[in-house]
Amino acid sequence: MKNTLTLILMLVIACCTALTAAPQRFLGVDESRGQLIYVDTADASKSWALSLPVKCRDIQLIGKQRVLLSGSNGYYEYDLATRSCVKTFSKPDYAGTMSVRRTPEGRTLIGCIQQGNTVIYELGANDELLRQALFSGRKSLRLMRVTRDDTLLFGGPDNTIVEADMSGVIRREIVIPGGRHVYQALRLPGGSTVVASGYGSAVIEFAADGKELRRFAASADDKARGVNTQFFAGMQILPDGTVVVCNWTGHRPEDSQKGPQLLQFDQDGKLVWTWHDSAFAGTLHGVIVLDHLNADVLCDDSNGVLAPR
Repeated sequence: MKNTLTLILMLVIACCTALTAAPQRFLGVDESRGQLIYVDTADASKSWALSLPVKCRDIQLIGKQRVLLSGSNGYYEYDLATRSCVKTFSKPDYAGTMSVRRTPEGRTLIGCIQQGNTVIYELGANDELLRQALFSGRKSLRLMRVTRDDTLLFGGPDNTIVEADMSGVIRREIVIPGGRHVYQALRLPGGSTVVASGYGSAVIEFAADGKELRRFAASADDKARGVNTQFFAGMQILPDGTVVVCNWTGHRPEDSQKGPQLLQFDQDGKLVWTWHDSAFAGTLHGVIVLDHLNADVLCDDSNGVLAPR
């Protein structure tokens, strides 16, 4: 009986540890140094940094060990195994590209800021234009995400998130209290929306009616022990419900010295992990934690959690 209780206790401890496990392997979009980085926190000899032709913003695993990266006028595809560019798609029509997404059906969405408007283009498997949606006067986009209902979530005027569709209809806007240059939004299966608030330095979950449900941010105690946060950019919700978010601290290569580049919060909004290596990388715009993912399969976050499709 005693041995059984001991075994149960060990299993409980193991489960609790797993629930709050820190990321071990991840990709990062290094904005301030123009790099794609791979980090293995358990074995630094496996980590690498790859210079990119432009400062990319968005990233997605698209299968066959490839990632999709936003370019200035389209997108790039990089092979993670060979660390090489295997496709460049660039056309003046797609100038001002901010965000790119590949669908399970093989379509590509390109989100652009053009002449003070948000324009989203949908391309077929051969990069032929299928349709486009214009959102006049929407000067901010940052990251665009597709929901399970095929609506689009993207940044609106400074402190809002817009939900729209490819017919050009804006279905709703969510005002983000304290948000500025709101960066990314994800829709959860229950209908709530999780938002990285940019200079608001918080990730916030809102109910369908706009009520704030949870807030993930550095506490006063965190800040007192030197955790400096400035701008919450790309984020990922892990299967255990924790949130990993990029803490961008400036455009200069050395600006990553100012604070941790990545933060992880538990389901209650408590800071449980940070990653800070200013010698290895600059400030990050995007992250993909790879620990539970298969890079041979396309992954998306249409259900909130980044998962294979």
